[in-house]
Amino acid sequence: MQFKNTIQSLQKLGGSVIKEGRGILKKKKKQTRSNTLYNDFDYLVTNTKDTVTLEFEFGRADDYWAFVDEGVRGAGGYKGSGRMRGQGSPFKFSSKMPPRQPLINWIKNKPLKGRDKKGRFISNESFGFLIQRAIYQRGLERTQFFTRPFTTQLKKQEKKIVQAFADDLEVLLEKTLKD
Repeated sequence: MQFKNTIQSLQKLGGSVIKEGRGILKKKKKQTRSNTLYNDFDYLVTNTKDTVTLEFEFGRADDYWAFVDEGVRGAGGYKGSGRMRGQGSPFKFSSKMPPRQPLINWIKNKPLKGRDKKGRFISNESFGFLIQRAIYQRGLERTQFFTRPFTTQLKKQEKKIVQAFADDLEVLLEKTLKD
C-alpha cells in the first residue's frame, strides 16, 4: 500500500517536534560544546508494505535524553539558598549520587574554574564533587524538550494525519475496485 499522504503528514509532525524541541533546548541553555543531544535529536519515518512508523532518535544521547526531558528530583537535605528541581519527574536520586567523571569532563570542556570561600582556585575534582552533591540534593530541572512539543503538535495535527491516512485508504480502495 502506498502511504504517500500519511508519510508527508508524519514528516511534518516530526519536523515540527524537532524544531520546537531544539528551540527549547537552546532557550534552556542545554547545549554543550559537542551539542550531542541537540544535533542527534531527529526523526525517521519508515514505510513498509503494510505500515508507516514515526520514530524519534536521540543518537549518542540515548542514555540521558529522558533525564533532560523529565528532570530528576533531588534527594533533599541541602542547606542554604536554592530550590528543588525536577518537581513532577518520575526519576529521583535516592541513594546514589550521579557519576562524577562526566561532570569533571564537562567542567574541563566548559571551561569552568571553581573557587573556595577565600577566592582561591580549587581542583576540578573538588569542583566536580560540589556540582555532584548539588545535583544529588536539588535534582535536575525539567525541560520537556520532547514531551511538550510532541503532545502539542500531535493535538494540532491529529486530524490532518487521520485525513491523510483516509485519503491513502481511499486511493487503495479505488485501485482495488478497478482491478
